[in-house]
Amino acid sequence: MSDQKSQWIRHFILAALVVVLIHGLTIWALPRLIMDRIITGGSADLTLERAGGVILPPPTDHNQRRIVMPSPDLLYAVCFFDLSDTPFRVTLETDYPRYWSIALYASTSDNFFVVSDKNVAGGKVDLTVVRSRQAESQVVSPTRRGMLLMRLLINSDPEVRKKAEMARRSLRCGPNFETQDVLFGT
Repeated sequence: MSDQKSQWIRHFILAALVVVLIHGLTIWALPRLIMDRIITGGSADLTLERAGGVILPPPTDHNQRRIVMPSPDLLYAVCFFDLSDTPFRVTLETDYPRYWSIALYASTSDNFFVVSDKNVAGGKVDLTVVRSRQAESQVVSPTRRGMLLMRLLINSDPEVRKKAEMARRSLRCGPNFETQDVLFGT
């Protein structure tokens, strides 16, 4: 009887280890795989409009699923970064009167920094994203690769859409603004 009991205990321990291992790999690996596909695919998609190192997806509707659960009330801009060789700089200067935000995501899908119209004086953003902080004004990325997602609240008013488009096009991203057109293929 004790031999059968010890066999059940071994099977239970083995099953528990498999479950823990699969769970751990899913929690650790799945976000990284998803973000890697987004970063690699988004960087390589030459059908998307680009300006100043920024990818400018078309306005969202019920047919578009580039971004999970996209909102037709938002206009998006996206930048991808790789901090292997150089820091990543982000600038924006806008007087857009409605809500906008810039969020930075690590390659693990974790959001590690957000700035919005609510906490920026005069609509001016000038960020340097780095792997290790050298100055107080720098933003430290927990991973080497990642993405920036800008969101602007819009409606059906053509004037609002025009102002939002101007704000979106004022976003600049890249390792070096002098060479960004070469680096991003715009």
